[in-house]
Amino acid sequence: MLYLILSVLVSASLIFIFKLFQKFNIHTFQAIVINYMVCVVVGLCFPGGADVLQPEIFTRTWAYFAMALGTIFILTFYLMALTTQKVGVTATSVAAKISLVIPVLFSLLVLKTSLKEYTLVNYVGMVAALAAIVMTSIRPRKNSQVKTSTAVALLLPLIIFLNSGIADSLINYTNQHHLQPDEAGQFTMLTFATSAGVGGLVLLYQLVILRSAFSRRSILAGIVLGVPNYFSIFFLILALSAFGNDGAFLYPVNNIGIILVGALGAVIFFHEKLSRLNLLGIGVAILALLLISYQEIIAYLN
Repeated sequence: MLYLILSVLVSASLIFIFKLFQKFNIHTFQAIVINYMVCVVVGLCFPGGADVLQPEIFTRTWAYFAMALGTIFILTFYLMALTTQKVGVTATSVAAKISLVIPVLFSLLVLKTSLKEYTLVNYVGMVAALAAIVMTSIRPRKNSQVKTSTAVALLLPLIIFLNSGIADSLINYTNQHHLQPDEAGQFTMLTFATSAGVGGLVLLYQLVILRSAFSRRSILAGIVLGVPNYFSIFFLILALSAFGNDGAFLYPVNNIGIILVGALGAVIFFHEKLSRLNLLGIGVAILALLLISYQEIIAYLN
């Protein structure tokens, strides 16, 4: 249970840090690039982390999937930062965590692997998940400090929803067809390294060609973001092991926790004004996750 709580708290803190970037006028993209470099450095401190530096890594069939995933990761991370600043903490956390609908459907329709028979209740939960994104994304207009059009407020969370779901589906596919259990650490490290590499190239283009200024504050901000970003995955893996690798139970519970902590933190620390529709959306998000995984929850409780 301790690792689950730590996973929830560390994951929610990432979205809070994005909000602080806005408050302290941090260059978001620069900090995100530094963040992935920090993830690589932290990973190198663990046994086997340096294996990703060996050229032989690219002989693995999963290497190119890891690089594709790393590219998606940095794009999604930047969109999460943008959405947090333009729409709010609550909408971002809901969109990112409710995206488990996509890998679930991918497993059912494409991979055709499932540990259970999906019922009407499960599919109702998936529809409710989409409704939750819309309800939490529509911001109160009167008290909003950042003026964002309704179209943008809806589009950004939906893109995060799709990108996060595609990333999880890609992990699912790679794990089933290409990855061996003892290669998980190398796969994660190559993913982070790719995110750092892609981000570094874009940042170099901005600095050299576009002559953008580099902010030294981005280094500290990237460290502050990178350490919890690495441990968000680290604690999630430990939590999975603690719960017998029962991801069908753990992921919904973990995501519900992040949505609740995100919403609570948004109100307490950032004074986000949540309308009745937003609050209803949070409730629908929790209900959606419960409906999607009610069989596993009942089985675990019994």
